Amino acid sequence: MPPRLVVENLRSYFFTRSGLVKAVDDVSFTINSGETLALVGESGCGKSMTALSLLRLLPEPGRVVGGEIRLDDRDLLHLPDLEMRRIRGNQISMIFQEPMTSLNPVLQIGEQIAEVLRLHKGSTSPQALEQAADLLTQVGISDPGRRLRDYPHQLSGGQRQRVMIAIALACDPKLLIADEPTTALDVTIQAQIMDLLQKLKEERQMTTLLITHDLGVVASNADRLAVMYAGQIVETGSVVQLFENPLHPYTQGLLNCIPRPGHKGLLPTIPGQLPSLREHHDGCLFIDRCDAPSPPCGHEQMQLKEHKPGHWVRCWRY
Repeated sequence: MPPRLVVENLRSYFFTRSGLVKAVDDVSFTINSGETLALVGESGCGKSMTALSLLRLLPEPGRVVGGEIRLDDRDLLHLPDLEMRRIRGNQISMIFQEPMTSLNPVLQIGEQIAEVLRLHKGSTSPQALEQAADLLTQVGISDPGRRLRDYPHQLSGGQRQRVMIAIALACDPKLLIADEPTTALDVTIQAQIMDLLQKLKEERQMTTLLITHDLGVVASNADRLAVMYAGQIVETGSVVQLFENPLHPYTQGLLNCIPRPGHKGLLPTIPGQLPSLREHHDGCLFIDRCDAPSPPCGHEQMQLKEHKPGHWVRCWRY
């Protein structure tokens, strides 16, 4: 069976007054039907810009300048705008980082869920509200009839995130993009939200792109992992492969930063900072932070190469 989503050589640039910013540069990955791929990396590495590129929702002055995005072998980059609007929220849904800025503060929760159902499924208003109540029940919100009449400010952070999940799942999408779905929630609520997403994924056989910087979330919720650095994928493989045998020095650094039981003293850190995405780089983007660069690293960028079946890395050591 072919992959549900194929992204090849995706390039998304921002054309600013101060220069060209290569936010996403030559990114390639696939996600199979029913699979969860986690996209990880530190803030500013291009994770969210990759997700917005898939939806063709890059903010100005950004635009996708090259590559391919295929959903079930359908080329999304060359669809007319009207057709792409039919796909967003229907075949591809996204859960954004902060529900308080994503939900409309002056519309009741029921109306915000019902709007999606009316637009994409042709439901009547009474049908849409009935379906909205059922969705709230599915995502674990009690007394859904009353909650339909609530406004976003009347809900807790965890409840608002559950509403965002209900909106995202309303049309039973082929691909769900979850962008830091547990940001700003306490640890207990984080676990509940991730358990809910995992349960719904298994029930609906959803294909999921999970964007996060939390490797603990990755370990318990993802099938495969792609590590992103400075707009590029530097390593990808199964969660087991990358956790047990990380190859790229950046992946190794991320895993070394995880607190472990019994650890005393300061945690290891990755020295330095992300390179400027406005500057041209001939060599490896990680060279200034690497503990053991080799001669080619400063002169030529390495392409992703398969080290072992299913395990790819962008590093001259391999």
